[in-house]
Amino acid sequence: MMVFVFNSFKKTNIKNRVLCLLIFLFLISAFAFTQEQGRAKNAVALSFGIFGAEASYERIFSRHFSVLADVSYTTMIFMDGFTASGKGRWYPFGKTFYLDLGLGYTYGKGVVGFMGDMILGVMTLGYYWLVKDWEDDIFRTGGFLIQPGIGWKIDIGKPDKFVLPIGLGVDIKVAEVPDFMPYFRIGLGYAF
Repeated sequence: MMVFVFNSFKKTNIKNRVLCLLIFLFLISAFAFTQEQGRAKNAVALSFGIFGAEASYERIFSRHFSVLADVSYTTMIFMDGFTASGKGRWYPFGKTFYLDLGLGYTYGKGVVGFMGDMILGVMTLGYYWLVKDWEDDIFRTGGFLIQPGIGWKIDIGKPDKFVLPIGLGVDIKVAEVPDFMPYFRIGLGYAF
């Protein structure tokens, strides 16, 4: 049967060959598109760092692009931050690796606030820490959040079921006193 098709294909003119090739490519792309349509469109995840936690919901639009709603709390003993953000996520290879950028709100004290506390404490020979109002910290502020990051979302077992999200990045606060705090999180999610 295949020999007959191949021999009859060799005897046809160039227009018919191009038409057959286009039909073949159309069928292959339609098959690939239907496979893509069956993929999960939503994912929820709960991630933990050594000193923090994150909950996120991801809406997947294509193999290469998705958006997220994200809430997290990170603490590093003398620094902490609560963030709420919306993120755009780009999968450049259409697989597990991604780059993301989030915009939102953050409240807390990061590296700059911690360094300010340390400098004031050292300059006053510790007196600043004795009289400091720990409830009303001058370096604990809220502000606009820019959240660049990279990571991997790895399927565990069957595709589009359980996922292992691994992410790292930095929370950048744009406020009267600009600040930043890095993060690293790993968790468990479910795609549906």
